[in-house]
Amino acid sequence: MCNLVAMIIRTIILVFTTILIFSCENDPKNTSTAAPTATESEETKTTFIREPVDIVASTGEDYPSGLKGLDFPVLPNAEVSNVGNTDIENGTVLLQLQTLSSMDQIKKFYRAELPKRSWTEKEMKIFQGADSALSFRTDDYTARFLIIDDKVQDFRKIAITLNKRVKLEDFE
Repeated sequence: MCNLVAMIIRTIILVFTTILIFSCENDPKNTSTAAPTATESEETKTTFIREPVDIVASTGEDYPSGLKGLDFPVLPNAEVSNVGNTDIENGTVLLQLQTLSSMDQIKKFYRAELPKRSWTEKEMKIFQGADSALSFRTDDYTARFLIIDDKVQDFRKIAITLNKRVKLEDFE
């Protein structure tokens, strides 16, 4: 029972950490222009512009082994930007993607591909800091998708958290 509680706490911390990281990166206070100093005139304001986002599409080879072993669909035109734990049998797999695809394209892709692989969509409330969220499950696994729309640079960040479902009969 202690392992179950520890796994749940670790998963919650991992999800909230991901949201915090994404929301800080998406904070409008972290971007754009600098206020002019007393010596600068209105005509010589300095403007800082972020580099354009360069997405290198994944082939799925850089997906964690825990996802590849489940035949998890590879989102087209998305780059893997971060990978957490890779072994689903020992807890949680975390994958972060970046894509220029729209929110609707992302949701449409997962809603079309995951049911082909025996995943069922479940209702999920959107976490603070995320613009959209999806949740799917099988008898053995749960996958949650938090999608953040970076409107400043016009790209989307996706945090995928995959958990092995805990069955109560395993603890009896």
